[in-house]
Formats: sequence, structure tokens, C-alpha cells
Amino acid sequence: GKDIARQLELLNKEFTFVEGMRVTDAEMVKIVQMVLSGDVNKRIVNALLLSGVRAFGFSGVDGNLFEASKMSMRGLDIGFVGKIESVNTSLINALRHNNLIPVISPISRDQHGAIYNVNADLAASELAMALKADDLIFVSDVPGVLIDDVVRKEIRTSEIETLIEQGHITGGMIPKLRSAAEAVHRGVSRVHICGWENSETLINELSTSTSSGTVIFKE
Repeated sequence: GKDIARQLELLNKEFTFVEGMRVTDAEMVKIVQMVLSGDVNKRIVNALLLSGVRAFGFSGVDGNLFEASKMSMRGLDIGFVGKIESVNTSLINALRHNNLIPVISPISRDQHGAIYNVNADLAASELAMALKADDLIFVSDVPGVLIDDVVRKEIRTSEIETLIEQGHITGGMIPKLRSAAEAVHRGVSRVHICGWENSETLINELSTSTSSGTVIFKE
């Protein structure tokens, strides 16, 4: 998100958000695609390769990984912002079969070829559900879900909309928590939201039902 904001500011392109979703016009979706599918994706892939990880970078457009459709937010037109309608799991399984780690930009297309900016948390949750994953881990730039500046260790899915309405959850944490709730309700056992601490962060999160950050669960 910060990389996109920097590029938009360099181009003197103003932007707004609706409940954590960036309103994206036709010009902006090209910029978002350039940043996420180009610069950011390849920086992550390169860092993983330098660490000995066999990473393979691509976007939701490639191989038709994600088929998207236009999203509206409470009846508002927020432009070229998409939601995932289907996931091509055979592509991911082929990479796994060849011991390649996918690094995915969430930029996606619809059945007519229109390109959409898809929220990364939404894309990750849809992928986790399609793959029938046990765990979904959102590694964020905050240590977990902060309520009054304190990390909540656990949040029930039934609490999420109330916390949003009360103003405790704002910005990009709104789609993150809504995506987490959807994943839990559709079969993912645990969703963790945590900050990056060190190279053991993911191993530690996967080895326990608790989290260094916040666990989202269904009652």
C-alpha cells in the first residue's frame, strides 16, 4: 500500500479510501498493476531467491489464477476494485509439485479481460479457502489487531462488525478482518494477524494455535 501511495504522489494523483479499499479509476489501476505486479513482486522474489528459496512471481492475471468481478462498497462505485469469483488452484498445485513458492500480486482480470485492483488480504483469503488451507497468516506492519493501542490476542468473528462500527478498527485493518472472518466461516481453521519479528515468525505461528499477534476464530 505504501509503495502505491508513493508512486501516486509522485504522479500527483490523488486517492481516497472507502472502508479500507482504495478507490481506483482507469488510470490508477494501471499504476497499481505496475507497482504490485512489477516492482514489489520482483523485489520479494529476488529477496527470496537470494535466501535460497525457489520463488516464482506472477499476478492473479497470469494463468487466469484469479477471475474477478467489479466490487461495490455499500452501494458506492469505487472504480476498478475487484472481488475474486474463482481461483485456478491447478496453477498453484503445479508450482507446489515443482517445489516452487508462489509470490502473487493480487491484480486480477474479469472474464472480459478488464483489470481490477484486488485487495491483497481478500486475495489471500480466497486462495486459502480454495486450497482448503488449515492456516492463513497475515503478516502486517503492526503486531496484531490493536484495540485502544493494545494487541487483542483473540477476536471472535461475531465481534468484527461491531468493532468497525465503534471505530476501533479502521483503514486497511477493515478488509483484513473481514477477509479473515470469511476464511474462518468457510473452512480455514485459524487466521493469524501478526507483525514480522524475525526469520522464525512463520514457523512459530504455524507451530501453535496461539499467535504472537491476534487469532481470529469462530464461536
